Amino acid sequence: MQLCPTAALAHLIKHYLVIDMDEIPNRNLRMFSDGNTGMVFNYKDPILLGQDETSVNFLPPSFLYGSFHHYQDLKATGRIGLLVAVFHPFALSSMLKVQANHLIDQVINLEAVYDQEANDLTAQIRLAQDSYAKIAVVEKFLLQKLSGFKPANNNAFHAVRLIQQHHGDLPVNVLLSSLQISERKLERIFQDHVGYSPKRFAGITKIQYFLRLLRQNRPSNYTGLVYDAGFYDQAHLIRTMRSISGITPGEYLGQPHLLAANFLEISL
Repeated sequence: MQLCPTAALAHLIKHYLVIDMDEIPNRNLRMFSDGNTGMVFNYKDPILLGQDETSVNFLPPSFLYGSFHHYQDLKATGRIGLLVAVFHPFALSSMLKVQANHLIDQVINLEAVYDQEANDLTAQIRLAQDSYAKIAVVEKFLLQKLSGFKPANNNAFHAVRLIQQHHGDLPVNVLLSSLQISERKLERIFQDHVGYSPKRFAGITKIQYFLRLLRQNRPSNYTGLVYDAGFYDQAHLIRTMRSISGITPGEYLGQPHLLAANFLEISL
């Protein structure tokens, strides 16, 4: 389930995701980048980071995550109950006042940032009766903590928006012309506020747009969607998708459970 944030938090949060399943335990899961960052609350059973149960590494009950350069494999040990506040790409680095390239592939225990408040917040979310009540708990907390929060500088904000509006199919020279900045400055802005290079962020955005078209149409032959999404050919698409998710479009459609656009059960 995907829900919108209150208007007062729309500059920070893109949307909320609630992922809730009480079915078979020990599911192998894969999460890959959609270009965003976020805050996650696990209100059901623990989730292992990685697939190797001999070296137990549980995800914290609540955590922040930065941009992913590599897909992440997880294992659900039982029931799945996740509330995800999906932040805009530039929001986490601004919130933590840390360069975004230092947050790449990082999972940060919320307790390390907010101490006991994080544990209290997670407990309140577990006790909340439904998804709307859980989101209300998160929003109350964020409104208190981030009343003075301002997103990244205007160039970062507008660069991300332009790439998203064009579904990633935006040449760098057009982006530079729109922003009236040099290529070197654009690269630095993305490293500081997004974590990716502009080219990598555009590729991730383009793949997410293709996957949206794929889910909406579910064609037996997706060649036409390849060009609709701005890729030169099918080989280019598959190479880009594998570098981001580790799977092909056919494998994406063939997985038994799609929990979110970039989070799915996977057969290993």
